Amino acid sequence: MIHGDMADIAAEYEQRERDLALARRRAVPMEEPDEDSNGNRYCLDCGEIIPKARVAAVMAVRCVDCAGRREKMVRIHGAVGNAASEVDDR
Repeated sequence: MIHGDMADIAAEYEQRERDLALARRRAVPMEEPDEDSNGNRYCLDCGEIIPKARVAAVMAVRCVDCAGRREKMVRIHGAVGNAASEVDDR
């Protein structure tokens, strides 16, 4: 096999992985942001105002602290539901 073939195979593999990652991302239901009439966006978990720079950068629906906790839970448990589904008050 020549080097050009290896590069082509690597590029195809990388594109396939990128496509799969995008498909997984699109499969996750988007959460509706909690915003007021003044354009303030509130964290879906704790209710604190999310800084406008964070919202603009990543279209955040959670503050940095809550997003970090959720990401940690995903790494540990594999998935995280919304706050209502995590607590059973019955």
